[in-house]
Amino acid sequence: MKRVRLRELTCSRPGAWALAGLLGTLTVLSVTGLLAASGWFITAAALAGLVSGAAGYGFDVFRPAAIIRFFAITRTAGRYAERLASHNAVLGLLRDLRVGLFSHIARLPMDPRRWRSAQLLQRLVVDIDLLDQFPLRILLPWLWASLLLVGVLVMLGLLDTLLLLAGIPLLAAWLLPWFGYRRGSRLAESMVMAEQQHREYLLDSLRLLNDLLIWQRWEQRRLALEQGSARCLDLQWQQRRLSSVLALAQQWLLGLGILLLLMLGMALAEQQQLELAWLLASLLAVFGLAETLLPLAGSAVALGMSRAARDRINTTLEATEQPKPVPAEQPGAPWYLQLQGVSARRPGALNGPQQISFEMRGGDVVWIAGASGSGKSTLLDMLATELPLGQGSCLLNGRPLRKWDLRRVLGYLPQQVDLFDLSLAANLRLGNPQASDAQLWQVLEDVALADWARERGLDTPLGEQGSAVSGGQARRIALARLLLAERPILLLDEPFAGLDATTREQVMQALLRRQRDGLLIIASHQPVSAPDLQVVRVGR
Repeated sequence: MKRVRLRELTCSRPGAWALAGLLGTLTVLSVTGLLAASGWFITAAALAGLVSGAAGYGFDVFRPAAIIRFFAITRTAGRYAERLASHNAVLGLLRDLRVGLFSHIARLPMDPRRWRSAQLLQRLVVDIDLLDQFPLRILLPWLWASLLLVGVLVMLGLLDTLLLLAGIPLLAAWLLPWFGYRRGSRLAESMVMAEQQHREYLLDSLRLLNDLLIWQRWEQRRLALEQGSARCLDLQWQQRRLSSVLALAQQWLLGLGILLLLMLGMALAEQQQLELAWLLASLLAVFGLAETLLPLAGSAVALGMSRAARDRINTTLEATEQPKPVPAEQPGAPWYLQLQGVSARRPGALNGPQQISFEMRGGDVVWIAGASGSGKSTLLDMLATELPLGQGSCLLNGRPLRKWDLRRVLGYLPQQVDLFDLSLAANLRLGNPQASDAQLWQVLEDVALADWARERGLDTPLGEQGSAVSGGQARRIALARLLLAERPILLLDEPFAGLDATTREQVMQALLRRQRDGLLIIASHQPVSAPDLQVVRVGR
């Protein structure tokens, strides 16, 4: 993933952002046009009645009324359409950013010392959410305010060039937020950093809650959390005060502009160089401009937040190791895996598998046995290339394992499986998007879930993280998804957890049938039976 640049955020979906900008421009012009046209119509109609008496009934009300109705309809429809377009663009932008950052992080070697759940949560959720403030609260509002300001100044100049003097305070009100950017950026960066530290501290405290209670350190931790929360609230107050001061100064400048416009306009009206109806129309147009200028007061803080989030995401991208290049060559049958004196260890772990040696060819099955904590899962992580090889050699078809492109060759069922808030069929088809219903039913039969699925159907939702199913069912659904991918090399960590002997045998027979020409490596506490089974003891 390349570095994030604020000015390039709209490049991911230029059509959606252009549509949002166009609809927003149409909306603000319609709002101001509605005010100006209504003011002109009401004043002109009143003056026509006063001056002409009975002849006032000859005043043309149809064309102005049609223009007013047009502006009213355009304002309502444009505002609704702009909300839809901008939200569609923002959600698409967030999706692109999250997918890109998650894909980058997912390819990196596991290192708990570098990555903590709270930090990942901050990057993937909070920081990326803050980036959308740049187009929504800075880019589009400034575009709309600038275009409307130009339109109002053009209107004043067409009425009389003397009225352009009233545009000077309006221009100053437009420029004023720029003077708050430095202060707003500092406050926003401090705020984002304080919130990040507070969030990480809170998540770490909740994770260590039992230990903190046992060692009677929770009260101290709670006081620190309250101090962090107070710091965040104080920074929020400072941000709001800055935005309020800028908004107040804008109101003063807008009021000065309206006063100048009124004074100059009345002078022109007395000289019969400007009609009162057009004077009122220009005044109401300035009121419409004020509505568009006021949101700019908060753009200083929004820019600082977006810049702080951008800098942290870019720091994360720069600090991470580059993903290892994927070799072009993919191994093929016949399969031959050889481990000689292999040792591996997770970062920070005290022990791991030591001096593991075995060989296997197509159709072979290896059962990795050992007590809990002996390193069975660590060995599978190493074979899945998620952990580096500590010592020894690990060869596949005569070449080091990491020299191959294993993305379509190796399938891994880890201890912790992931199910998504989708239907059963949608979760299964993540392994093979082209799988037919018949293939889904067959793989469910293989993992002894067909009867359960027939009662509920393939469209049954599994809930967030598989909350609608039991742990054993979730594990077998993940195994079924892996089998649909049809990988010739399978690494299975505790595939029989929670299964009775009959179900375990059924699943094992299905695995043997599907992997009759491939390699099957199973780490399990339960006994495994298969013809010519190799047993590798870990942690002896």
